[in-house]
Amino acid sequence: MVANSISSISDVARLFGQALPPNKHLEGQEALRFARWFGDERAAIEVRPSDLESYVDTFGATAPNATERADALKAFLAYAHKQNFMAERMVSHVRVRRPASRSRAATLQRETPREMRVTAEGLQMLEAELEALKGERPRIAVELREARADGDIRENAPLDAAREAQGVLEARIRELEGMLRMAVIDDGGQLSGDACRVGCNVTLANMATGAQLSYQLVNAAEARPGTGRLSVESPVGQAVVGHRVGDEVSVTAPSGLVRFRIEKIEV
Repeated sequence: MVANSISSISDVARLFGQALPPNKHLEGQEALRFARWFGDERAAIEVRPSDLESYVDTFGATAPNATERADALKAFLAYAHKQNFMAERMVSHVRVRRPASRSRAATLQRETPREMRVTAEGLQMLEAELEALKGERPRIAVELREARADGDIRENAPLDAAREAQGVLEARIRELEGMLRMAVIDDGGQLSGDACRVGCNVTLANMATGAQLSYQLVNAAEARPGTGRLSVESPVGQAVVGHRVGDEVSVTAPSGLVRFRIEKIEV
C-alpha cells in the first residue's frame, strides 16, 4: 500500500496545526478550512493541482487577506509534502488570480471541457449533496441576521464566521451545479469492455508484497476514502485506466516506485 495514502486531509491539517508555534495559528486555521472544503475524510494524497486552483478561486478575487491565506495554504502543503503525506510538491499551484475580463472569461468558458464522466451512483450522490447544501441556505441566512443584530459589524466575529460559511457553501453549490451540467453517465463506450475505466471494479496485486486491493474506479468528485471508491485522477487510478487484466503498472509514491498487476476487472 502507498505510504501514508490513508491519512485523511483533516488528520494532516491537525498535525500541521500542532506543529506550529502560537504566533502561526492562522496558518493552522487555513489548513483546517481547506480540509473542510476538500472533504475532511478524503485522503491527503488525492489532492490535485486543480483542487488547489478551485479552492483559491473561492476567495482569491474577493477576500482582502487573499495573499495571507494563500501563503498559509502554501505552508500547509509544504509540510504535507515534507512529511510524505503528499507525493507531489503542490505549493506552486497556489496562485491568487485576478478576475478575468468578460471577454477572457467567455473564452475560458468556451474552452472548458463540457463533459464529466460519472457512474449512475455517483450522479445520484452529487445530486443529493446539492439538495442538502441548498437546504442549508435558510440556516445560514438566520445566522447572518442574528450576527448583524449583535452590534458593531466592524468587530463582529460571529458575522465574519457566518459570511465565511456562506461563501464556502455557495462556492460548493456552484461547483456541484457545474459538475452536474457536465455530468454524463459512463457506459464504457470510450474504452474497450475489458479495460479499466470509470465505473468498473478492479483488483490489484502489489508485486512486492502480494497483497491484493480492490477498488471501484470513479470520477474524482465521487471518490471517498474508506469506501473502496478510487478516483481515476489519483496516482493509482491514472496508472490503471485503459489497462487490462495481466497488465503491470507503476505508481510513484512518497516511499518510492510501487508496482501492481491487474488481477481482475468487473463491470
